[in-house]
Amino acid sequence: MKAMKTISVPLYIDALNRLDIDQSLPGDLKEIYLNDAEFEELFSSGVINEINHHLGKLIDDYEDESIQVLQDLKAMLGLLEAKISQNDLPVLQKIISLTKIAIVNKTGVFFYF
Repeated sequence: MKAMKTISVPLYIDALNRLDIDQSLPGDLKEIYLNDAEFEELFSSGVINEINHHLGKLIDDYEDESIQVLQDLKAMLGLLEAKISQNDLPVLQKIISLTKIAIVNKTGVFFYF
């Protein structure tokens, strides 16, 4: 059975701390789960390669990665918004929403692929 691709955002600092030690409680996280088609659309859009390049990350299949620095979250948001103006994919809108939550709550976006 394939593992589900998940993108998680802790909703507050205590939730971020619990996520770090794999002790998340119900209500700690806002998450989206990507099916195979959404995952393929996301990678085919090129935005993940741009995020990896600009932020020095390794978001990829079979990799876990996070973006937690506020400046990096804002940069990622800019890249996502630029990409959605070219290609209005629902998966991009979902990640934009999660990124905005992470910025407001000063937490992070966690990719579990």
